[in-house]
Amino acid sequence: MVEAHGWITLRYSDYHSADAEQNAFIYKFKQFMQQHYDWVLHDQIGRITSRNGLNCFTLTVLHNHPHNPFYPLDIFAWAAKNSTGSYGMLYYHDDEDKVYHNEFQVVILKRGRLTKAVDSFLSPYIEEVERDYDENNPPQD
Repeated sequence: MVEAHGWITLRYSDYHSADAEQNAFIYKFKQFMQQHYDWVLHDQIGRITSRNGLNCFTLTVLHNHPHNPFYPLDIFAWAAKNSTGSYGMLYYHDDEDKVYHNEFQVVILKRGRLTKAVDSFLSPYIEEVERDYDENNPPQD
């Protein structure tokens, strides 16, 4: 099972705030999504919202198996490459990942860069989110 939750505040610059440039950037993001991940928007996995002068992309992924390549990372990488002002976070868990099967992975987007962070809130998955099965002490729920 792959579970991912993410958000990107879409801003073309970390300094400038001209409406024309911002609108052009949002148009480019929508084109990217329509060309590569139209199904993400149509299946309501991802959503673009605009309110009070801010533009945000949110994503909720619940798949049986991982997609290769992992498209949420591709969307975040596009935002990093095409803007210095976009910022956000992708938080995901893949129980089939050979290395990180017991951890949530965290990717931070800010100022045109993606970085990984260690999760200290829900990892390790077994014990923080779920109990390891113990036949001598099965769950009571």
